[in-house]
Amino acid sequence: MKTATTIISIVVISATLFSCAFAPINNQYEKAGTLKKGNIELSGNYTSYSITGDGESAKSNDNVGFRAGYGLSDKFDIKIRYERLVPAKGFEDGGFNDETKGINYLSIVPKIALIPEKLSLLIPLSHYSYKDLYNGEVTKEKLNSIAPLLIYTISNNRNKADYSFGLKADYIFGNDGGTVLLGTTIGAGFSNDLRKWAIRPELGAVFPGGGAILSYGIGFQFIIPANKKQK
Repeated sequence: MKTATTIISIVVISATLFSCAFAPINNQYEKAGTLKKGNIELSGNYTSYSITGDGESAKSNDNVGFRAGYGLSDKFDIKIRYERLVPAKGFEDGGFNDETKGINYLSIVPKIALIPEKLSLLIPLSHYSYKDLYNGEVTKEKLNSIAPLLIYTISNNRNKADYSFGLKADYIFGNDGGTVLLGTTIGAGFSNDLRKWAIRPELGAVFPGGGAILSYGIGFQFIIPANKKQK
């Protein structure tokens, strides 16, 4: 009988084209509302990913990430995101090797408000890079991703809580071709004033063929308002 990590590795490798098994980025820790013109966002997050298949499951990687954003207008933001994907303990035999200590993820994220405060479109343009061991030689591997994402948000009247639903299609591609992964997220934001800061727990799921990639984590978002001169 195959072990859980072997089954999981086959699911991920065949679905995402990675030569080592890890779960690609899904959670965003976002809401539909934009930053507004001149405002700056600083945020960080922790996310844990696990992969299921054939009735088995195992943790694949733990991620730590950071993001900075700027409101170019009231309806358009631009953000830069970095995340470090680290293999979970015990998952190395499922596809990682001694050279793959972790994966670097860098993304540029345009965000457009379709319905202010309620519905936005994000189009992360992303790059994965990592070292791999192939035929006794260390190689530098890379993959790219384009992942259009729709986020719908409901906020309460006191501006102290919001609830968001995201739906995305992630096209991951490299020299050997590409594949599309469909994913979804459910998240929330809690604060005494969501215009200034928020704690954002979030759950996510991606559905490659033959299994599912599940994720959960928490983010912290801090907004620095623009300095506006008094008239």
